[in-house]
Amino acid sequence: MGISREEACHNLLFATCFNTFGGMKIFFPNILKWIGNAGPDLHRSLAKEIRSVIKSNGGELSLGAMEQMPLMKSVVYEAFRIEPPVPAQYAKAKVDLLIESHDAVFEVKKGEMLFGYQPFATKDPIIFERAEEFVPERFMGVEGEKLLKHVFWSNGPETEHPTVENKQCAGKEFVVLISRLFVVELFRRYDTFEIEVGTSTLGAAITIKSLSKTSF
Repeated sequence: MGISREEACHNLLFATCFNTFGGMKIFFPNILKWIGNAGPDLHRSLAKEIRSVIKSNGGELSLGAMEQMPLMKSVVYEAFRIEPPVPAQYAKAKVDLLIESHDAVFEVKKGEMLFGYQPFATKDPIIFERAEEFVPERFMGVEGEKLLKHVFWSNGPETEHPTVENKQCAGKEFVVLISRLFVVELFRRYDTFEIEVGTSTLGAAITIKSLSKTSF
C-alpha cells in the first residue's frame, strides 16, 4: 500500500493493542473477581502448578510451558464462560435459516436482525453442570476439553478459529494468550490475595485488600 515496513508494523501493533484494551479493561477485573472469590485453596493450587512447570522448563516461561498448565488454562476458560467480556452480538441474516435450541426451532428470514446474548449459551444448564458456579477445573481432562466447543465468548466456539468467512473475534488467540499470561504472572509473584468487589460502568471494580508474596 506504499507505506514503509516500520509504519506498517506500528499500525498493526496499534490496532492490536487498541482493540484489545477495551476487552481487557473489562475481562482482567473479571478474572481477578472470580479467582479472588474462589479462595486460597485455588490460589495455592495455581501457584504450585505454575511455578513447578516453569521450574521444570529451566526457569523459563514460554508458550509451550503454558500448555503444560491444565488448571491455569481451565481457570481462564471458566472465566470466559461464566462472564464473557462482550456478551452481546448482533448481525443481519444473509439468508433464510432455522435456528435450533434444545427444544424449539426458530425461523429467521433474510435481512432480519439477530441479537445474541452469550450467557444464554455459556451458562446453559443442559450443557454445563453447576452452570451458575465458577468451577476452576471444569475444562480439565478429556471430558472437560469436550466442553470447550460450547464456550462462545469470542462470538464462536472456542474450538474454532477466526476466518474471513465468519464473525469470530479476530483477536481470539491473542486475548486467550494475554489472559493466561496475566494469571501466570500473578501467581509467579504471589501465593494468595484478598479482594473487595465493587461495580463500575464497565463491570467489576476490584480493590486488592492484601497480597501474600511468594513463600515457596
